[in-house]
Amino acid sequence: MKNFLYSNGYASTFDPLGVKWFFVLLAFLLVPSAALAQDDDNTQSEGTLLIVPRLDLDPAWNAGDGWSFDLGTTSLYTLFEGNLTRNLSFSISNHWFSYCTGWDDAADLYRNTWRSDATNWVDWINLTYKIGNFFLSAGKDYMRIANFEIEEYDYDSHWQMNSHLWNTFQVYQWGGRLGWQSEDEDLTLSLQVTTDPGMSRPFEVAHPLFYAYTFNTFYEGETLQLMGSVTHSASWGWIGAAGAKVALSDALALGTDINVSEKVKSGSLRLDAALSDKMELIAKLGYEWGYLVEGGHLYGGLACNWYPLRDSHDLRVHLMAAPSYVKYSYGDKATDLYFSAGATWFFEFQLF
Repeated sequence: MKNFLYSNGYASTFDPLGVKWFFVLLAFLLVPSAALAQDDDNTQSEGTLLIVPRLDLDPAWNAGDGWSFDLGTTSLYTLFEGNLTRNLSFSISNHWFSYCTGWDDAADLYRNTWRSDATNWVDWINLTYKIGNFFLSAGKDYMRIANFEIEEYDYDSHWQMNSHLWNTFQVYQWGGRLGWQSEDEDLTLSLQVTTDPGMSRPFEVAHPLFYAYTFNTFYEGETLQLMGSVTHSASWGWIGAAGAKVALSDALALGTDINVSEKVKSGSLRLDAALSDKMELIAKLGYEWGYLVEGGHLYGGLACNWYPLRDSHDLRVHLMAAPSYVKYSYGDKATDLYFSAGATWFFEFQLF
């Protein structure tokens, strides 16, 4: 869901124990689930693996420092998901590699394995069990804070076009979610309890394990989508969020978001236009204030995605330009102009 590229700046030493425990947890979740799958004679299990490498070339201009260059969101992701039984599904998203300005970007993904206030190599790993109109999920997942500002998956996003809120808020957290969905699957209500996105190491004894609560409602009609949520955590306090997205035509959609919290308030507009089956435009404009940007932050930009392959969307080429103006609470101002050119490949495999 979302491109949270920045950690909080803290880094411990490399944590091979954390990596090992990830695979222990994976086995803990999947082995009993596989047994359940064997007990369900009416189920055909399926699992799909998506491998997504992305290369970015990102020049940027700052009013004070002039030009700079880095590799942006150059990275390697995988998405492994499917069904184990008729009612039991799984989803695992990993961020295996990142390179923006140096190799430390990749190392930090593993150093931060068990941190909840920093990006790491496990975006999410969860199981969802559905019975009737109700569902229960457990594991690591993204917090269901209402927004249409950013893309569902990190590898689709341009962080330069996003607000400070969504570039710093660590939305991937451990916990569980209980929800209800209507018969037509157009209305979903859920309550989610997770680790605190501002807490450094929630699994240590000194910290409470679950400390963030999110109530979310989502409606998806043929031409209209509505979403609202209320979240509370010790580190962020209360966050209220609401969003709407309307399909103006088969090729044009307009979305808007409002976020209000004790630390920051923001609003944005987003326009998605499909110029053809091979080309799409994304335009965004937003403003936020509070927290470190008490003087305000004007953000947005324009991105173009092109799919050059004749018979598939397995390769995407992008161009992006994003201006940004920030006035920080400590008095400094920043005027930036970001650019990005790059490509994203999608390799999909049906494993079972």
